[in-house]
Amino acid sequence: MDWDDLRIAAALARSGTYAGAAAELGLDATTVARRIARLEAAFPFPLFQATDGGRHPTAQGAKVLAHVHAITDHVAAIGAIPSEGSGIVGHVRIAATASICDTVLAPRAAEFLDAHGGLSLSILASDANVSFSRYEADIAIRMARPQRGGFVIRRLATLPLALCEPVRSDGEAEPIACAYPDSLSETPEMIEAARLGIAQKARFVSNSAAAIRTVLTSGRAVAVLPAFGRDLASLPDVNRTPLDRSREAWLLIQPHLAKDAATRAVADWIEACFAAMA
Repeated sequence: MDWDDLRIAAALARSGTYAGAAAELGLDATTVARRIARLEAAFPFPLFQATDGGRHPTAQGAKVLAHVHAITDHVAAIGAIPSEGSGIVGHVRIAATASICDTVLAPRAAEFLDAHGGLSLSILASDANVSFSRYEADIAIRMARPQRGGFVIRRLATLPLALCEPVRSDGEAEPIACAYPDSLSETPEMIEAARLGIAQKARFVSNSAAAIRTVLTSGRAVAVLPAFGRDLASLPDVNRTPLDRSREAWLLIQPHLAKDAATRAVADWIEACFAAMA
């Protein structure tokens, strides 16, 4: 079994395509396909399967790749062993929604990095779930407790929901209803939006809470959103009515990084960021 073949498999898991892995590694797609076929021949099971137009790890393949990823991290950690007194060293990738990145993490990132000169961060803003099985992130912040997976998890916060609607004068037009798409109909925000009659007449639909918040700044829209500290209070010309329902934020850590010093330092910082918003 060739280590370079395992390294190519890890790149394929990250990119999802032969072409993507080839571009990452400076190879051609034919070489990547040939090396993956050679690697799979050494196992009694396939490492990848073709789904949704890409190549994704099988259940057994994900277990193999977890070991590959762990070995890669250990090798990097050996090379990054600091001299005495130089502090924690490492690079940590965080995946979170745009709202959390913009409102909770980014405003406090510079202070954290100043205090930890050996650390660097990648903050990946996405309102779709970043795949842990493909190692796209070391830490993820999710707005619901995961129902499966061997992650190390922490509950970060319980975020109250609020009805945000414009300050209206008599005779003004009905506000623009904003909501998430139907695929998110089971979220607490959408349950409340449906109860209040907002979801049924939505004219602006987005899976991004940050985008909906931006529309609210016009002073002509209505929506139900979670409150990150006082962020909704900063919206101009908007009335905020607290609702009984809330939304939980959860921290997920790759299991093989649970004892990694850099990952733990970043996880503690994220927890402190949410505590500061309370």
